[in-house]
Amino acid sequence: MSNDLKIVVTTFPDREIAERVAGLMVDAGLAVCAEVGADLVSFYRWDGRIKRDKEVAATFKVLNERFDLFKGELNLQHPYEVPQIISWSAEHVNAAYLAWARGKKT
Repeated sequence: MSNDLKIVVTTFPDREIAERVAGLMVDAGLAVCAEVGADLVSFYRWDGRIKRDKEVAATFKVLNERFDLFKGELNLQHPYEVPQIISWSAEHVNAAYLAWARGKKT
């Protein structure tokens, strides 16, 4: 099965915020799973300057039909003025995993 699930990645300024937002998104049913990952260092241009900041990566699994609601809530909950929200459709999703994501048993 494909194209029923999106993978979304973002970053947060610290683990506490990342875990709070991850829990909220899963609890609200907007994401079926959230993983707060490794600490990282990001380099980017902001206001004409090269910035270097410590961040925490987070990955979400989101059903396609919940994606617009997910994006809207993530924008509301995210502390950044311009949050990174990058997504792609899962090319292949294990049938049992997709059934679980949809709240069904195989």
